Amino acid sequence: MLVSRTTTQPHPLADYAEQIDPQETYTVRRVAALLGMASTSVSGMVTYGLLPGSRVRPHARGGRQHVWTGKQLLRLAKRPVRVQYDHEKFAPATLYRVGCRCAACVDAHSAESRERRRALAEEAFTAEQRRRVLDLVAARTPVAEAAKEAGVTLHQVYGRANWDAAFAEELDEAGWSLCVLGQDDPQCSTAGGYRGNERGEAPRPACRGTGCREWRRGMSQQERSVAA
Repeated sequence: MLVSRTTTQPHPLADYAEQIDPQETYTVRRVAALLGMASTSVSGMVTYGLLPGSRVRPHARGGRQHVWTGKQLLRLAKRPVRVQYDHEKFAPATLYRVGCRCAACVDAHSAESRERRRALAEEAFTAEQRRRVLDLVAARTPVAEAAKEAGVTLHQVYGRANWDAAFAEELDEAGWSLCVLGQDDPQCSTAGGYRGNERGEAPRPACRGTGCREWRRGMSQQERSVAA
């Protein structure tokens, strides 16, 4: 069961005091830019009582907004804050933003960060682009060329495959079309198949089909294990 605990720590503004102009006025958005965090996080700090003394003014787009003077923020920056991490009152992700590092809050922050990264990845490598890559690879286009034609990088393709199991499976299935030897050949999924043979009576290129890529992936894992 999570319990509340209290701690004293420097104010979140303390490390940024030199960047605060006492003559300026600061909105939530401007404080967020100063601290390098989202506006919602600053709003959470207001709710949590870490940024008292604001004036509430009408917002140009409707609603109301919190506003501080630079002098107010400088005074706050000098004050240590006594923080109570109340897990019954606040969400773990909110408590992480104000300094709690218990397992539940760290897990919540990790999940939130992961979702944010994946949302950005979704925007950068859309479903339409993923389908384009898969169709091109299935038509025997090397993955690097397919990625370029779809308007993404090779890193984005394999990066997506690292966490999206469904996409990884589809990419592997499409990748069999790149097999040089054929799945039934004894050298498929071997060092010889992966490296190819440019000399001899029957020269053949290096294979980057799914079987040989899986062999290389396994070898890389072994090499990392030995190095560790």
